[in-house]
Amino acid sequence: MSREASNHEEAPERKAGTSKGKQATLTRNKEALAGLLRSPACANAGEREVGLELERFVIDRATGATVAYADKPGVHDLLERWTRFFPAAEQVFIDGHLFGYAGSYEVRGEQVGISISLEPGSQLEASVGPSAHVRALLGALETFDAQFSELTAEMGVDWELVPYGFNPAISNPAEVPLIEKDRYHLMDAYLSKTGRYARDMMRGTTSAQVSIDLACGKNGVETYQLAVALGPVLSFLTDNAPHWRGLSAKDTPRMAHARIWEGVDPTRCGIVPGTFDKDFGAERYVDWLCGVKPILFTNEGGASSSTGDKTEADVMSERLLTKHELQHMTSMVFPECRLKGFAELRTTDSMEPRMSAALAAFVKGLFYDPKVGDEAAALILPGIGEEDVRSAWEELKAKGWEATVYGRPVTKLVDELVGLSQRGLAADEDLTLLEPLTSLWALRRVPRDLAIE
Repeated sequence: MSREASNHEEAPERKAGTSKGKQATLTRNKEALAGLLRSPACANAGEREVGLELERFVIDRATGATVAYADKPGVHDLLERWTRFFPAAEQVFIDGHLFGYAGSYEVRGEQVGISISLEPGSQLEASVGPSAHVRALLGALETFDAQFSELTAEMGVDWELVPYGFNPAISNPAEVPLIEKDRYHLMDAYLSKTGRYARDMMRGTTSAQVSIDLACGKNGVETYQLAVALGPVLSFLTDNAPHWRGLSAKDTPRMAHARIWEGVDPTRCGIVPGTFDKDFGAERYVDWLCGVKPILFTNEGGASSSTGDKTEADVMSERLLTKHELQHMTSMVFPECRLKGFAELRTTDSMEPRMSAALAAFVKGLFYDPKVGDEAAALILPGIGEEDVRSAWEELKAKGWEATVYGRPVTKLVDELVGLSQRGLAADEDLTLLEPLTSLWALRRVPRDLAIE
């Protein structure tokens, strides 16, 4: 994704002493953070790119059980074998443990970034991109999957990557062990007190998250607002959780993944207050961040420590933070769409790679053609506010394809959005990637329906 350079690296050790000094330090940190988050200037805008994060469970076919990091053999053993594909400089160690890789794959002559990492319950994540071509992202995921198959065959295990919104192999998330990463143990201790489903989220969920570059200049705010408004629709259209906590498909409610996130922590999840105000922008987003308790802070050296009852404003008042540390502050909030200098759409369930690529292509088609983007915004944004988005969530959870969203039947809205996306990709080879999802939606079905047939 396009990212603004930061000139805020100097003097990370300088501490603010007096109250006046703390305020000055906070102001400088807020300004630097807003600079990282805001849209690029139109004079500097290049080709817009897409990123895709795909999380999946590692399941043992023979036993039906989830494979944990510390199992023997376990995910740690798998990661150690992956060293053949990545040089030492691309290996990621956290708290003394090998937890992933950050490198690239060559796809059709293009070097596509790949980051391999783990979520708290040993969910395996492949983050690919950014790239202007979704087909390249899909190629990177296919390379990742091929390496997984090769390595597990060598290990003599029969494991598979399972893409569901909730792990079908568990009924009690509290029984799932956390990986040995200080960050996740601190988060677990804090979030388990803020919402009834925090442990479900950390240990039992996976998603397919699309990241999109903001439109340049003032139009970047509209990109973010449209992404937030589309959140409930995209969540419904990618619903892929046929089982939750051992419930049968019949008893598992629609959009279980979304319901879980609602029960995590209302102060750091949901819709950022003021999203649809006329003066919304990076500065308003940073103001919201400042009131959130970050739970933990990870410094430039990668060490994490608890922040107790401190807010992000408190942390940013102590000293000037580096770019890396400021970016960490953005990672400790989980709104439906996260602003990171690009828009990270976070409401969609994990799906198999071709469906995940279809989602990325669908989003690209809606947002990256300027005329289509304007039409999509005009279709949804005029006159809406946070309550309208919340109503969309409730309608879709309750009624599915019978829901009315933003004043129109969801069936009609989805058909219009598909038509717009197809137009946005009319001259793009990524158009052919849409079919796995659009053909499903045309039948008024979503991915979970395939699993329960």
